[in-house]
Amino acid sequence: MKPLYTVLAAMAISACTLGTVMADDITADVLTYDGKTKTVTAKGNVVIHANQGATITAKNGQYHFEDRSAFLDGGVHYVKDSSTLDAQKMFLYKDKTTRGVGNVYFHDSVEKRILKGDDVIYNPDTGFGKIEGNGYLEDSQGTLAAPHIEGNMKQVKVVATGGVDLTSSANNAVGYGDKAVYTRTGRDGKDGKLVLSGNAWVNQNGNTFNGPELVLRDADKVVETSGRSTIVITNTGSENSENSASSGESEPSAPKAPVTEATPIEGRPDIPANPLETKEPK
Repeated sequence: MKPLYTVLAAMAISACTLGTVMADDITADVLTYDGKTKTVTAKGNVVIHANQGATITAKNGQYHFEDRSAFLDGGVHYVKDSSTLDAQKMFLYKDKTTRGVGNVYFHDSVEKRILKGDDVIYNPDTGFGKIEGNGYLEDSQGTLAAPHIEGNMKQVKVVATGGVDLTSSANNAVGYGDKAVYTRTGRDGKDGKLVLSGNAWVNQNGNTFNGPELVLRDADKVVETSGRSTIVITNTGSENSENSASSGESEPSAPKAPVTEATPIEGRPDIPANPLETKEPK
């Protein structure tokens, strides 16, 4: 059942091509430059070309040359290589955290991955990502939907809460629960584990499992249950359900200890409401 829950881990690297924009040029109908704060305010048909190959368009925006932070609003469209991002607003922070707000849609055509939500943030250096409100992840292996999704792919730990729905088209499997936690020691670790809790239910090939908590592991095909649980076997055929391991890029730095449900998610940024926020002069 690997595709059913490895889709959780994909969320944290889905936006890995997004990073702080380093502007080569900014074009707009009206441009204002503040030499004291080294900030450009752009209004009307804003276009930013970045030296990392990104192009951003929006209705209005601000760009801070000292720390390369920015804020854009009004139908923001971001394109870089195979990735596109659309949102009502976009924040770019000096620590390379990227944040889209309002009907966020991210698509990586090479990875065949889609992320959607009301508020999506990601930092490519730390590996931390978060989706708040109507969270949705889709890749070639399946889908994940939950009100709140956050995690770190370098760690690896991904948590989905608020009512979670899972599907795996590759394995003809679906599942749901109040909460899902996927953990693995590093990107190429062999100890991957999914814990689906709170009225948990999984159906694969007609066989169902339900209980207060279901545990699925990458290394085997055993479904563990805790509390009073029910298993209904309706398909006893000898179908070949072997799944190959993920062929994703290896992660050079893995955690020193196994990652568990109790392990804090690393890399959560402390970001202000506005990246261009400055103190008022006394």
